[in-house]
Amino acid sequence: MKTSGVTLNELVAKKTASMFGPKTNFNSLSETQKNQVYAGIVESVGKSNPQINLRMMKLSRAAKGVMVLSIGVSVYEIYTSDNKALETGRQVAINGAGIAGGWAGGTIAGLMCGPGAPVCVLLGGFVGGALAAWEMGNW
Repeated sequence: MKTSGVTLNELVAKKTASMFGPKTNFNSLSETQKNQVYAGIVESVGKSNPQINLRMMKLSRAAKGVMVLSIGVSVYEIYTSDNKALETGRQVAINGAGIAGGWAGGTIAGLMCGPGAPVCVLLGGFVGGALAAWEMGNW
């Protein structure tokens, strides 16, 4: 993940070099060529990064596994309790608080982080969800 964004000047220089050669100066290009550079930048922004796609796929699988584990723990807690109705309500509250806390933590972290938002959202969501579920479980 990028820790900081790329400036427009850096994008223009990189795209100019790739389209017209490494020694070409953007300011010496004609208006048509400059527009081609800008169009190339806009087109390349829409492309995804295969490494990031792979990471997100792995994290998605891990998240599904954690959800299955969480449901399994909840079912076990309900099964082994003496008062199943009370424990069912408690487990629903804990899991609901974890979801809401994860959403809130991820949202707040995403708003605060800027270019590092994907990493911050992941951490904020995890911390927010864990804290909310922990507090609800101790309530």
